[in-house]
Amino acid sequence: MRLFSTMPKTLHPMPNTNLADFPELARLPKARRMKLADELWMSGIGDETRVPQWHQETLDQRWQDYHAGKTKRLTLKELENRLAKR
Repeated sequence: MRLFSTMPKTLHPMPNTNLADFPELARLPKARRMKLADELWMSGIGDETRVPQWHQETLDQRWQDYHAGKTKRLTLKELENRLAKR
């Protein structure tokens, strides 16, 4: 199952890779794995990282819908309640 079914396949160079593929990492303490995850995440972002066009189009449309009154803000409590129902 792909996490983001609408994401272009080109953004998934290793779609089936998971922690089990790296047993030496899986054996590390949780705190160290979390630090490594943060380091990996931070190494992949930066000013040179561009937002894919389809992301920008989605964000632009949602922003326009919000300003046009087609959507509304949720309070944190409303969001938590919606997520709890899933």
